[in-house]
Amino acid sequence: MLDTILDISKRRGIIYPSFELYGGVAGFYDYGPVGSRIKKNIEDALRRHYVIGEDCLEVECPTLSPEDVWVASGHVTSFTDVMAECEKCGEPYKIEQLFIDAGEQAYGAKISDLKDIVEEKGIVCPKCKGSLGKLYDYNMMFQTFIGPGKYKTTAYLRPETAQTTYIAFRRLWEVARKKLPFGVLQIGHSFRNEISPRQGLVRLREFNQAEIQFFMDPEDKTAPKFSEVERIKIQITDKKDREHDLTLKEAHKKGVIKDKVIAYHSGRAVQFFKKIGLNPGKLRLRQHHDDERSFYSSDTWDVEFESESYGTIELVGIADRTDYDLSAHSKISGEDLSVNIEGRKFIPHVIEVAYGIDRPFYCMLESCLKVEDKRTYFTFPRQVAPYICSVFPLVSKDGLLDKAREIQLKLKSQGLFVLFDSSGSIGRRYARADEIGVPYCVTIDYDSLKDETVTIRERDSKNQVRVSFDELSLKLSSPFSSL
Repeated sequence: MLDTILDISKRRGIIYPSFELYGGVAGFYDYGPVGSRIKKNIEDALRRHYVIGEDCLEVECPTLSPEDVWVASGHVTSFTDVMAECEKCGEPYKIEQLFIDAGEQAYGAKISDLKDIVEEKGIVCPKCKGSLGKLYDYNMMFQTFIGPGKYKTTAYLRPETAQTTYIAFRRLWEVARKKLPFGVLQIGHSFRNEISPRQGLVRLREFNQAEIQFFMDPEDKTAPKFSEVERIKIQITDKKDREHDLTLKEAHKKGVIKDKVIAYHSGRAVQFFKKIGLNPGKLRLRQHHDDERSFYSSDTWDVEFESESYGTIELVGIADRTDYDLSAHSKISGEDLSVNIEGRKFIPHVIEVAYGIDRPFYCMLESCLKVEDKRTYFTFPRQVAPYICSVFPLVSKDGLLDKAREIQLKLKSQGLFVLFDSSGSIGRRYARADEIGVPYCVTIDYDSLKDETVTIRERDSKNQVRVSFDELSLKLSSPFSSL
């Protein structure tokens, strides 16, 4: 499956390695003309899910931040992975990944303990079987400087979007009319100087995130809309590795997921992934182990996807970050970030819902790929497909080409993303549109010149209907239309 996805992606402009002209650099991928449209649609779908569905505010902040931000957050001292290099070939390795490959766990272990396990289990370089050198902490942030000469200050490319949301809390509190709870969405790029990224879009050095911070009263962490997700049934693994097959309502009632607000946002994430085409049968909900969970979090859950190509992929993390972040920034900056509600002064707690964009993108490719005897294609849902339709003239003569261009321009003027294709046979044009997941193909033929009608052909069923020029845009744009 992976080979098929990569082949189509490279040929058809979905994704491909960056800097190919110069041999490429691991951990960087380009989104091509088709892929960038799909990614933009995923981001827009997520905006609708949270800005409209949850009344979230949205912000966009710089990707470069001064050092104090990351000192306060703990990233300067704690944002590390344990690594080692092969003494024979020099290949660098993330120790956690080597342990996973060897069937070992090392959550929260000290470097000295990790070293003992490496020696005891005989873990060596997978590439050349050489011995691993010294184990050490490696900070994954990209460091740089702002300004020249004596005025320059140390800065970092952000490894997450969350902190740039927190430091604007005072202004966001004002915009939110000084009421809790309120949520803030930020979609943008983050950067992590990964040790040895080898898993395509699953492990990148520059990647796309969509993180939502819900600022809440610590005495009122409720979920008023829980009934909207309570019937969602999903496989759940708790922090003691016990398996449960429950609805979210049952999971909360039995204490498997103690906090209703975390259960609610887990359900909302599952709803979103289904909406953009991920196979719901491959989604799982997993609680972090106590020694795995970040020190600032009182409880963390991941929605995961069981990938045929890469195994378990974390898609979104839902964490109760308590008041850690706002308290830390308040201490370092000297600014009071507490709020006063009806005489109660406190620092809000944060429930974070942290999505990646690249990982769901890949999982959507895997979920939507269909390989049949005579065609291979993606069944993207309409709202994330790169184009709503492809417009074809039956032949490029007798006025059909001009009429097809006229139809294309009319649809584009109505805000629809439309492809035009007049090369090769109709069968080949159908195949090209199907291959990149375009839901509909519109064919202009000789009858179109007589009665002002066109043929719409639906991608998945291959059913065809005849509609008038006037009906076409409504048929294509209506989310409830079907063939």
